[in-house]
Amino acid sequence: MSILTHGSDLRLAPTLRPLVAAGDGTVRGAVTTLAKLEFHAVQLDATLSGIRPRDLSQRARQDLVALFSRHDMQIAGLDFFLPSQHFIESENIDRAMNAALAVIELAADLGRVPVSMALPVGQVKDDVKNALVDAADGRSIRLAIHAEGELDALAAWLDATDQYALGAGIDPAALLARGEKAVRTTQRFAKRLAVARLSDLTSSALRCPIGAGELDIEAYRITLDLASGRSGPVVLDLRGLEGPVAAAVTAKKAWDGAAFSV
Repeated sequence: MSILTHGSDLRLAPTLRPLVAAGDGTVRGAVTTLAKLEFHAVQLDATLSGIRPRDLSQRARQDLVALFSRHDMQIAGLDFFLPSQHFIESENIDRAMNAALAVIELAADLGRVPVSMALPVGQVKDDVKNALVDAADGRSIRLAIHAEGELDALAAWLDATDQYALGAGIDPAALLARGEKAVRTTQRFAKRLAVARLSDLTSSALRCPIGAGELDIEAYRITLDLASGRSGPVVLDLRGLEGPVAAAVTAKKAWDGAAFSV
């Protein structure tokens, strides 16, 4: 079977943190591993030691960009997954906001890459939402908001905020865990989809290697290719998986196998 797709960027960008933990504990070692596996994009974690904004001077940020460039690797984006309740708890909100603003600044320095974060959007105050969007817009950064448990509230916020800086993030495993349809939800947010992840979930609600769970990989790949709001790459989410290197290899094979040729 052959179909014509948009030809959008569907390369996989593995999440770096699990590979650092499984390797020699360094970013450089994880990058070397990804290069050997022929990945050309990577998703960084802004809460990882050595990647956190406070760990990186301006020179260190330039050196980090150069490291990936030497390995012919694109920085796809930054993950910034604090406990989402920190953005509504009075004792934590100031620290969470300061950290978020610092991550947005870091994203600008790393090539204006998107920032993925989780928010309890139905409970966050409007001034907090506005501050995040304004900060991102001011630095030409896109926010990919994960609110898989509050899809209607996320849709309402997107509809009310006509700014490119605000977009949706999609995590199939998180959707499946809540009984949502990953493909249908992706179609719903296609025009405002900032970052899409690739993840899978078993029928017993456990994250698993791609192809071992309930995600319809072919349908999901086609839906991402047709999602006009997304620019790519696709984040390969290795969080919570044993043997992340082997999981990355398995995912790449399954993802490439789900491609249609013309």
